[in-house]
Amino acid sequence: MHKTTQQQLGSKGEQLAAAFLIKNGHRIIQQNFRSGRSELDIISVFGQTIVISEVKSYFSPPLGAAELRVHKHKQRQLIQGAYAFLDQHEAYSGMDVRFDVIIVDFSKYPAKITIHEGAFWDEDTWLA
Repeated sequence: MHKTTQQQLGSKGEQLAAAFLIKNGHRIIQQNFRSGRSELDIISVFGQTIVISEVKSYFSPPLGAAELRVHKHKQRQLIQGAYAFLDQHEAYSGMDVRFDVIIVDFSKYPAKITIHEGAFWDEDTWLA
C-alpha cells in the first residue's frame, strides 16, 4: 500500500520533529502510539516530564494558525491516548505530562520548526 502525499509529508514532519526534540534534550520513548481512536505522534521524556507532541506539517501556509488544527475533539483524543499510554507503561505513571504542538513548515528551506509547549491540558483533572 502506497502512502499518500499527505501521509508522506506527515511522516517526514514527524521525523524532523523527533530529531529536533532529541537535539533539544528530549529522549524519545515511542512514536505513533495507538490506542483506540488515539494516535500519539511522539512521546518523549524531558527532565521529569512526559511530553506528548502532536506534529502538524504543511507545504503552504494554512488559513489561520496551523496550531489551531488541534481542535478540542483532537485534544480529547490525545489526552485519552496519554492515559492509555500511562496505563500500559507504569514506569512513567508518577511523572508530569505536557502536551505540545509542533508545526513543521515545508514552505521554507530548510523546513521551519515551531514548538508550542503546553499548548493544551486536561481541563477535567487539571484542578483536581
